[in-house]
Amino acid sequence: MSKINWFAAVWAAFIFMGCQGDPSGKPGNQAKEQKPLSNVLPGTWESVSIRVEVNTAENTDSSYLFEVREEEWGERLGTRPIRFYFQPDNKYRQEFIALDGQPLSTAKGIWNTFGDTLMLIEPNATYQYIVSTGKGMAEFRTTMDWDGDGEEDDHYRSVQRRISLTTE
Repeated sequence: MSKINWFAAVWAAFIFMGCQGDPSGKPGNQAKEQKPLSNVLPGTWESVSIRVEVNTAENTDSSYLFEVREEEWGERLGTRPIRFYFQPDNKYRQEFIALDGQPLSTAKGIWNTFGDTLMLIEPNATYQYIVSTGKGMAEFRTTMDWDGDGEEDDHYRSVQRRISLTTE
């Protein structure tokens, strides 16, 4: 293909793509703009569910699904749902509490957002999640090494519910 024909084809495709309107064909049917994640997160959030698709090392067929739903949290994990406290000054803490109310552990650090990405930075670790929010809920998704096999190939998804606009 000559340079002129190639240029004409690319230019035509560019014009065609630029002229595309709303895919629904209805005027004014654009998605509502969501508030920035940095404005949505401050407050107290409680875990509702966790789902991890665990892929084993070297692509073997022994993958499995680890899933905990809200109604089975205490029975399966022996703890209360995990709580996240996101402060407006970009500090956070994550608390793990036993069923009897005794603290098991606390993680602390700073948080920041970049579009739909949440970074949690602790002294010895950094975590990155893609977050979607709506109706008082937040979904955190990432790929991580859940099973400790040295491969970041496990698909993690957790759902959090906002329980307060403030942190305790």
